[in-house]
Amino acid sequence: MGIMDSDSLGFALSLDILLALIPITLMLGMVTSDMDNIMFQMQDTIFRGSTERVAADTVNTLLTTSGQPVNWETTGTPIVPGLAQYDSTKGVPIPGTIDSSKLAALTPSLLQNMIGSDYNYNMTVTSLEDSSTISSLGSNLNGKDIVRIQKDALYSKIQVVYSIIGQIRGSGSIRPYPTGTFPTSYNYLQTYNYWIVVNNSGYDPSNVTIKITNNVTNTVILTSLSTPTQINSNYLQSKQTSPNQFFNNTITVNAGAPPGNSMDLYIVQVPKSVSQNDININNIMPKACKLEFYLWPK
Repeated sequence: MGIMDSDSLGFALSLDILLALIPITLMLGMVTSDMDNIMFQMQDTIFRGSTERVAADTVNTLLTTSGQPVNWETTGTPIVPGLAQYDSTKGVPIPGTIDSSKLAALTPSLLQNMIGSDYNYNMTVTSLEDSSTISSLGSNLNGKDIVRIQKDALYSKIQVVYSIIGQIRGSGSIRPYPTGTFPTSYNYLQTYNYWIVVNNSGYDPSNVTIKITNNVTNTVILTSLSTPTQINSNYLQSKQTSPNQFFNNTITVNAGAPPGNSMDLYIVQVPKSVSQNDININNIMPKACKLEFYLWPK
């Protein structure tokens, strides 16, 4: 007879299996207890990734496109709003710029429609020169899983539509300078005024002639080069029957001054609500700003 009877072998085998199952059972229990936490973390990671993607797409659209349509700030009914300045001559947006008129026209509801109803947001545009707030939209920061996107851009309070920079230099006689164009439409003329601004060093207004040609040629009378001169809207092209259609206005400049003198000339597009006191070289020059965009789930 062996140490164990034949009928006791099954008992020993069962005991071995039971002892082996104990750590397996403990491991399965631990995995099961952590499964909910693992699933939550996975869902949280996926959802945060989705929030980050929405935030990045929103900022990218705002700073690289002019919106659809590109003149949505005058129609007030954008399919998609965008903030980038629009080069009407080339027919393309200027990425990394912020159009002051578009920024002023961007409302909280337009931006909310753009990002959807599942999120709260806050967008702030701040000058890097003096840290002043240029624009702020959205809710106060109050939530969890807040995503932040920051981009730098160029912003100017006044938009230049035509310029001659670094070319007008005194030669002792009056001479012509390269002809250029800028576009206007009926809707734009209802929203904006157009001004001539000069950064002058030694030129006299009597020796500067600016002509604007649409259907006919009109001469703008300059009485001063130290203050802006408004262009008569009748000098600019538009068609009431096609209010959104752009037409080019041709600019011809003749100027003269003694050698050593110079001037830069700008034609700017300014919302009618802007005071003449705000139309100056300082507000024309683009300055660096930062756009901070925060997004979080409701």
